[in-house]
Amino acid sequence: MWQKVDPRGFRTGIVKGWVSEYFAPTKAKSAEYMVQDLKIRNLTDKFYRYSGVSKVVFRKWETADKSKNDILIFTAKPALVLGKDGKKLDEYKSLLKKTFKEEFDVIVKEVAKPESSAKIMAEHIAQQLEKRASYRKVIKSVIEKVMAKWIKWIKIQISWRLNGAEMARSETFKDGRIPLQTLRADIDYYYTTALTKYGILGIKVWIYKWDIDNNRKGSDSKKKTSKRKDSKSKAKKVIKK
Repeated sequence: MWQKVDPRGFRTGIVKGWVSEYFAPTKAKSAEYMVQDLKIRNLTDKFYRYSGVSKVVFRKWETADKSKNDILIFTAKPALVLGKDGKKLDEYKSLLKKTFKEEFDVIVKEVAKPESSAKIMAEHIAQQLEKRASYRKVIKSVIEKVMAKWIKWIKIQISWRLNGAEMARSETFKDGRIPLQTLRADIDYYYTTALTKYGILGIKVWIYKWDIDNNRKGSDSKKKTSKRKDSKSKAKKVIKK
């Protein structure tokens, strides 16, 4: 029997860091922070749907005098998140204050390589499918776009009533191999849904960026090989003399 685990949670604390950064003094506060964290993420996903948001980091700490809340939004399209003259961001802050009765500092950061984010790619596919585009064309174009940015491998799975077929099925598109059991492999994963005319389609995206340990080994091996080449060239020169 298969045991399906989220690749991000499987690597948290080993290769990847924690998405939420807060420490609660008591168990009751810990549960309260966790519920608040989940509500903030759901609210952000609804408010900034299809705005190229890659990741949301929630930070919270309390002192005797006051509490401080920070939300970091990583996005490929900062203009959509900020809005004209920052109006959309102000609207988002006021919605947070109205919902949680607290002040929040929102920091927007730009993502340099949006093609390496599984969330951005999955939402792009969902957006195109909701506009009635062919799922095969959309997925193949996404795979080409991702692989052009020196990403190692990618896998996309789409399921349910594809092209309006009466029988539900799932199709998998991939370029390369995704080592899900290798902990040193930096794999990004995201699941989303597309609300189409024929029903809800499920979309899963795995993006394998690189091996974190192998980068160092590779750089060391390159240095060693370059040293060997230099020593060989020097030896040849000495022989010629």
